[in-house]
Parts: sequence; C-alpha cells; structure tokens
Amino acid sequence: MMFIDQQQPLDQAMERVAAQPVVAVDTEADSLHSYFDKVCLIQMSIPGEDLIVDPLAKIDLAKFGAVLGDRSVLKVLHGADYDLRILNRDFGYTIGNLIDTSVAAQLLGYEAIGLAALLERHFGIKLDKSHQRADWAMRPLPRNMLEYAATDTRHLIALAEKMRAELEALGRWDWAMEEFARLEAIRFEKEEPEEPFRRLKGLAVLDRRALAVVQRLYDFRDALARKADRPPFKIFNNDIILETARVKPQNAQDLETVKVLPSSQRARYGRDFLRLVREAMALDDEALPQKAEARPWIRDKALEARVNRLKTARDKVAKELKIDPAVLAARHILTGVAEAGNLDVPAMREWQKRVVGDALLRALS
Repeated sequence: MMFIDQQQPLDQAMERVAAQPVVAVDTEADSLHSYFDKVCLIQMSIPGEDLIVDPLAKIDLAKFGAVLGDRSVLKVLHGADYDLRILNRDFGYTIGNLIDTSVAAQLLGYEAIGLAALLERHFGIKLDKSHQRADWAMRPLPRNMLEYAATDTRHLIALAEKMRAELEALGRWDWAMEEFARLEAIRFEKEEPEEPFRRLKGLAVLDRRALAVVQRLYDFRDALARKADRPPFKIFNNDIILETARVKPQNAQDLETVKVLPSSQRARYGRDFLRLVREAMALDDEALPQKAEARPWIRDKALEARVNRLKTARDKVAKELKIDPAVLAARHILTGVAEAGNLDVPAMREWQKRVVGDALLRALS
C-alpha cells in the first residue's frame, strides 16, 4: 500500500494507472464529522498495487481526473453514486466506462449487496469495518486506517470479473450496461429546497403549529452546525426536534417532559428552544407551514387501484427472476406507468421495458 501526498509520486503513479486496462476506485469523505464535507482520501487499486492519495495535501489531481474520464480505462467502484457526486462537486470530474459492483449485485438478486458481504460471498474475505465512522480528515492517518481504506478497492477488480460472468450467464449484462451508462451522467446538483425542514421523516402526524416549531428548531440547529462545521445530528438529533414540536413546551418544567432531550442539551439549548416555541405559538394561522399534500395514489383511488395491479404483475415477474421487485420497477415507475397508461416514463430503463413491460401493459388493460 502506497500513501501519496506529494506531486511527483502522484504523477508517476497515475502513469502506471493510465497504462492499465482497469482500475478500482473509491473515496473517503468526512460527512459524519463536518458540516462542509469534503473528499479526504482517494483509493485506487491496479494489479499488484494499492494507492491512497491525499487530496487535502493540495496536490494537482488533474491526471487522476483524466483517468476517470478516459473510456479506454475501465473503472470499478462499489456504490458509485455518492463517490461520483462528491468527485464532481469538489473537483469537477466526471467518469466514463465503469462497473458498479453494488448495482451488479442488485441485478443478480443478491439479498446482501454491501462490499463486505460480496467479498465474503465470493472470496471468503472478512472485512474489518471498525473504521466505517472514522474521521478521514484527521492527519496524520494511522497505518491501520490506511490499510482499512485500501481494502475497499483491493479486491474490486476480481469481484467485478466474477459478477460480470454471472450477469452474462443470466443474460443480464445488457441490463447492467444500461445502469452503468446512467451512472456516467451523474453530476453534483446542490439541493436548496424552500423548506429544508421537510426532509425530516415523521412530519405527517404533526399539526401546522407543530410544523412551525419544527421549522424553527431545524433552522436553529442548521445555523449552529454551519458555524461549528459539524454535522447537524451532532448538535442535536431529529427525534429531539420532532418530540419538542409535539409537546410544544411553554416553560422549563414542560421542557423536562421532552424525554428524548438529554439534560446536558436541555441546559445548553433550553432557553433557545422555549424562545423558538413561543415564536411558533405566536404566529397567525395563515403564517403557519402547510401540511404536505397527500401522495397522488392516496388522493386518487382509481390511480391507486391501477398501481396495485401493476405491483402485482411486477412482483410475479420479480419472483420468477429472483430479483428485488423495486429493482425491476420501483414504485415511482409504476405510478408513472399508471398515470400515462403506457411505458413512456422517463425513469423507466429500456431493459425494464423489455423484461416487465408486457406484463405491466396487460395489467393496465
């Protein structure tokens, strides 16, 4: 394993990588430890060599970006979506010609699709996952963390070869090729919803006044997290927001009934919580956040019935193929088909149309 934090060794290593027909790639970020997360490590493996690059060392990564985009070099990743988004966000890089072993596992109908499960299944290798939640921005990184990072790419090339053979044997390699092509189009797009508090789960059971409390607590936590450059959940968790909104405490005694709020955080944030609740309680009714609209298949009983018929047809085909029904056609695809009355749904893959399309159209008719 070679750790690289200087320009010359990186340039020399990238010449070796660029000369190979295939390279395994992974990244480590610090999203569990900072608000403004960043790429902290880039791992690559080629036959006989594991490389770990330190992008925080302010070295020029252009040659790595060139390899990513070079269609003559096959890139193997596992769970590529996040890696591709943050590489595009932090460096502007895009990818050409890749295999994602996580996607391959889904198309093969594996129940466990994590890298550790796949390596144990195919090679009997048990990965040490003790550093999954490590702070990859810390420097220097101890040797055992670097070794851990290297194992994420060390066996990917051999794994991809085995899984491609399985997909070809089942006649599903063309399915995989279409999925991989869609991954090539991934770009980072910053989401800035008008009401970011609606990302929280569990809002449906809250009244509009409680939603106003949620909104204020969410924004308060976000401001603290930004200032401290810490993930919001490390300031206080979502359960605290939701339970405080449900209770709507008016004083310190009421705040003690919010059982999920630890005494330490009650002491630190209690006055702010009560102030924010009072602000929400003082709002005029017309200023309160609206309840989220019901999903269309809940509002429209006829549409719901069509979606259920499509689901039954899809599930039958999925059972025959021994594949997760959601991989064959997710709920939003079924809803699109039910609304359109045909298979002309942008989210639907061509391979899905070939495999399950006829069954869906029969269910509609």
